[in-house]
Amino acid sequence: MKIKYFILPALLTIAVVVSFALSASILINPAHYDRSSQKVSTQSSQIDVKPMSTIYSPTQVIRTKDSGKQYVLTNQSVNLTTEIGQQMNNYKDPKFTEVKSNEENYLKYLNTDDSVMLNYPDALNLKIVSQYISKSFKSLPNVSINRIVIPFDDSNDIYLFADHNYKVYKIHVSDTNVKGIQKVIEDNVRAIPVKMKMINHTPFIDFYKSFTMPQYGYLINRTSQNYYVTRLLSDSQDISVKRHRSSTVYNDENSRQLSFSNDGEVNYYDSHPGNISTNMTQFLKDSYQNISQLLVSDTLANIRFFDYDSKNSKVVYRNYVEGFPIFDQTPYGAIEMRLVDNTSLKYNFSLNTLQIPVPTGRKDTKLITTDELLNNLRNHGYSANKITDIELAYQWSNTKSSDILITLQPTWFVKYNGKYMNYTQMLSRGPQ
Repeated sequence: MKIKYFILPALLTIAVVVSFALSASILINPAHYDRSSQKVSTQSSQIDVKPMSTIYSPTQVIRTKDSGKQYVLTNQSVNLTTEIGQQMNNYKDPKFTEVKSNEENYLKYLNTDDSVMLNYPDALNLKIVSQYISKSFKSLPNVSINRIVIPFDDSNDIYLFADHNYKVYKIHVSDTNVKGIQKVIEDNVRAIPVKMKMINHTPFIDFYKSFTMPQYGYLINRTSQNYYVTRLLSDSQDISVKRHRSSTVYNDENSRQLSFSNDGEVNYYDSHPGNISTNMTQFLKDSYQNISQLLVSDTLANIRFFDYDSKNSKVVYRNYVEGFPIFDQTPYGAIEMRLVDNTSLKYNFSLNTLQIPVPTGRKDTKLITTDELLNNLRNHGYSANKITDIELAYQWSNTKSSDILITLQPTWFVKYNGKYMNYTQMLSRGPQ
């Protein structure tokens, strides 16, 4: 008991001190918790807080040098993809052509010497991607792409890549603003050596050298249940409440249900959401509008698009730190929206939101290479043919000593049998 009396006041004191001490640093160091493009607004105007262009921006930057060597770039001071997007905002007079390609030469185009590559975690339609660069490509064919490559030559060409069918598209613009982009990626960046390779006929990033990654601590905030009850059910005249051992469930006469688990997970079910389009472009636009109206500003501030499942009409968003996704905040990411029975929408999200980064005092974590990872999985009985993606990511872990502090531990996540799994946990339990 005495220990708790000392620990809790100490943690609260630290939280207050850190809040003041880091307020200024957040303004100049938005890469951890990207607020560089936010507008000051109330919770009733969520869309102004983070524009759609940021939610659907690329999440990763790879630099390919003249020598062909490649590096994942990170920057603790600014968000690289946001800064690069600003340099691309004035692209004019786009001319679109398809380049002849196949699986054999697809990597050759991806490995273009002296270029920068912008990667999405999953395929997106070009009309959504166009939001990232001030709708410069909105009139072009609405192809689905995973990557953008900008050569640092005088061609004024950029290339779009679709991993699922190895399509390559060239867009010629009046000026690619190479000098502006080069300045962004050369200033105060950290470079991790990588190679673009194929795994089971899908491009992936091979971290072929061992490297270290920083750990982070974050103060978190838990939004009150009353906030969401008021926001989502305030137009209802009759609301029933059922309290269970591990959850509280609200229902109304409009067939809407709002369920809160004790651990902070939220499920919201709306059986009459209005017109729902299953067209990918419209679905993602509607999803952005819906989550903008649903979430508090701090939740929306740091999420990015992560995955879209056309078969199940489902979209997943995750929090990102310096271009790397956070796993296990909840089983479904930061927020998931999916269509149920073609008539209803279901949302899964969390009451817990990241607030302020705090020093952990811990050494950087050393990570093995992806080749070592694959060999270890094979030795533990996993089939390499069932691996379709490997993500360098952060593991969200609650802190036992405090409910306002969490840690983010860098680690590998492997997409195995269609599901992302923590690499360390895969080794400990073996194939299921």
